Amino acid sequence: MASLQAQKEQHVKGVNYVNAGIGLGTYGFYGTGGLPLVASVEHGFSDKISAGINLGFVSRKYSTDWKYTYIIFGVRGSYHFNELLNIDNDKVDVYGGVAINYEHYKLKYSGDIDESYYKVSGGEVDFQLHAGARYLFSKHVGAYAELGYGISPLQLGLTFKF
Repeated sequence: MASLQAQKEQHVKGVNYVNAGIGLGTYGFYGTGGLPLVASVEHGFSDKISAGINLGFVSRKYSTDWKYTYIIFGVRGSYHFNELLNIDNDKVDVYGGVAINYEHYKLKYSGDIDESYYKVSGGEVDFQLHAGARYLFSKHVGAYAELGYGISPLQLGLTFKF
């Protein structure tokens, strides 16, 4: 019985995960709205720790005159909780972690009346927390959901493991 459990125990060392999805809701300048596009890539450096990069993008026109763009990119690390939570299903991966992101925004206004033009942009470095889970439908493809602070409070999408 012990050998069966050892076979199901999940290890992330040497495993690569690629997440690609959308965000539901947004953070950032004026809570932009729009549909964020998100992606992350992580590599397992030990049995329970992975790290990599993440990216998020959202752009929205408020009218023909106003346009807002918000981009984040940075590095992230995750701890994988399956063993701690006694999850012995190798199709499930429960994780949480932190990221350090550069967040950049740009707001443009170009009015037709009196040909006025206004443009502002800026950015800052910020921390992001995330908690998520993946479920693999096959050996290499599945779905993920992630809660956190970054470009969106909830992210949903496809995950690829290789």
